Amino acid sequence: MNTRHIALCVALSCLTSGCWGYSSRNNELTGQVKYVERKTPMFCDDRIDADISLGVMRKGVGSMSTQDALVYVPSDADAKILTAAAESGQLVKIKYDEQRFSLCKPLVVVRAVTVLEEDVPPAP
Repeated sequence: MNTRHIALCVALSCLTSGCWGYSSRNNELTGQVKYVERKTPMFCDDRIDADISLGVMRKGVGSMSTQDALVYVPSDADAKILTAAAESGQLVKIKYDEQRFSLCKPLVVVRAVTVLEEDVPPAP
């Protein structure tokens, strides 16, 4: 009986260990920040999420995208950068990792944020 319990525990740990970790690392996306919000779920820790629009508008002209990326922002410094970019409408480049499984947070985890400079039209 005791051997069966140990075998069951070993089998379950082997099966579940495959779902932890990252499915991809060091990815990049470029977009405009729609909003940054602090969430307080009932059963999970507080977190900061950001909604990034992958459709880029430039001076009111451009493509509207229905595909947005909901990302988890673990760093307060990155959250401040994203909030400022949302207020100014600047484009951001985000480096992120994608988790295989997450119970309480979005699967996309922000690792670095860079605010892109506005395109300057060439002089006539």
